[in-house]
Amino acid sequence: MAHIQKLLIVEGIDDKYVISRLLQRRKITYQHFEIHDANGVKPSLNTFSIAIKSGNYDVIGIVVDADTDLLERWQDLRNRLIKEGYQHIPQNPNIKGNIITDPEEELPTVGIWLMPNNQNTGMLEDFIRFLVPEGDELLSIAKNKVNDIIKAGQNRFTQSHKSKAIIHTWLAWQERPGTQLGKAITYRFIKSQQYILDDGKASDFINWLQTLFKE
Repeated sequence: MAHIQKLLIVEGIDDKYVISRLLQRRKITYQHFEIHDANGVKPSLNTFSIAIKSGNYDVIGIVVDADTDLLERWQDLRNRLIKEGYQHIPQNPNIKGNIITDPEEELPTVGIWLMPNNQNTGMLEDFIRFLVPEGDELLSIAKNKVNDIIKAGQNRFTQSHKSKAIIHTWLAWQERPGTQLGKAITYRFIKSQQYILDDGKASDFINWLQTLFKE
């Protein structure tokens, strides 16, 4: 078996499927590349540190949700990199994605993407929501319905999961209701064969991946 030299760490199976489908849709393939589902944000961060220390990888990327505090998440990652010997790490994340190299080439190249876009709080579902084509009326209705439920105090989800409620409500109203997040990337309307999501809006993320994991 070929040595896996390039590792992308993600929080969960949905992240893994979304990224795999985005690469599939763009017809992008990599050699010696693995996407690892760490099953949670804390395991993702710990796996990131362990992978750097292991010396087994030339390139390590991590995709984690910014959640409710983007700068706190960035500072956590920044502190981990400083502890491992990286230098000249910016105080704030780059909105185009972050790639950090070791001038001495003793440490692996690392990349960091904070979902949804390195500048807003949020999560994978916000990233998917950004890919919904402009003017989609069902998305506006879904937002309003979720807001109505919250105002009425009938929500059984936490406020931090509002984005999840909106995007899954929107997906429930498509031609094939209840499509999973990963499959939504390559989902097409049955009659028109048009994609329901605009992958062009994911160009910054795709470009970051291509730059980080270039052959």
